[in-house]
Amino acid sequence: MVESRRVLSVSQAAALCGVGRTTVGYWVRSRKLYARRAGRSFEIPVADLLHFLASEGHPIPPELENGGGLLPAFGTFRPCWEYWEEDPSGHRCARCVVHERRIADCFSLRPSGAVACPGSCRDCRYFRAMVAVRLQFIHQIAAPAAVFKGLTLWGGNEAWAELCGLPAERLTGLGLETILHPRSLAVLVGLLKKAEAGLSPGSFPEPLCIVTPAGGERPVAAALYLLREPEGATLWLAGRPDGGG
Repeated sequence: MVESRRVLSVSQAAALCGVGRTTVGYWVRSRKLYARRAGRSFEIPVADLLHFLASEGHPIPPELENGGGLLPAFGTFRPCWEYWEEDPSGHRCARCVVHERRIADCFSLRPSGAVACPGSCRDCRYFRAMVAVRLQFIHQIAAPAAVFKGLTLWGGNEAWAELCGLPAERLTGLGLETILHPRSLAVLVGLLKKAEAGLSPGSFPEPLCIVTPAGGERPVAAALYLLREPEGATLWLAGRPDGGG
């Protein structure tokens, strides 16, 4: 079956969609459809082709239908320097530590001031296309909710920002060590190691302690859920230690 393939050539994509190679080439050149170089040609991830067709209102070829399952919600996650490669728009990627060290999560260095890109993450087209879209679901959750990967926050909803005593825009790229009491951080690291071993981290046996910028300590009940997207990331839901919302 076609959907079992991970990538397609331009010719294969054109044949499946019933269009010419030049049309697929235009989709790629206009950056509507993601394709990566493979020698002198391009290869198109099936997930990205499905995402493009669905978002643009094009019919899905029968060969790509997945038995009625949900279509991929996102295209392939790419690092910022690859995203801006063909459309620099004033970005100084070649002189940026993110590009030099091949760091996938550029925003994780934002608090340190080491990135060379202009503007804020919130106003960045790359961040909106690659990161913010993957975090939209947390804003539908009433309880404090945040997504982190490793020990870096990708973002949180307004309830989480209020819990931490910070503006929501400051959460992105924040190290968890800056908001967690050292004992709680050690507990969290232990749970993450458990998750790396293939075990579900689940709920914490005891409240974690969040330290606010003013120095206050807020114990919260917490539950962790591993996410498929962003890959390798974790959803953290927080509540009152007594089990309330």
